[in-house]
Amino acid sequence: MKIPHTEPENEEIQELPELKSKLETLETMLVELRHIIGHRRTMLKNADKKLQEFQDMMNAMIMEEEYPKKRYFFKED
Repeated sequence: MKIPHTEPENEEIQELPELKSKLETLETMLVELRHIIGHRRTMLKNADKKLQEFQDMMNAMIMEEEYPKKRYFFKED
């Protein structure tokens, strides 16, 4: 036996435009969040590269101090 659903169907029909509007808003927010996350990932990768360059430079300077290059001086005759 089926129970007639006249009132809920009318409410559902009235809620459809509102639901569509909310979905569109959520989709827009999702696109914006993806853009922000992508931008931040790029910034993080760039910062990681810069940090690695800095660490490599510091290690090179420390190695230079600990093990200086031998300098040869030629005697003038």
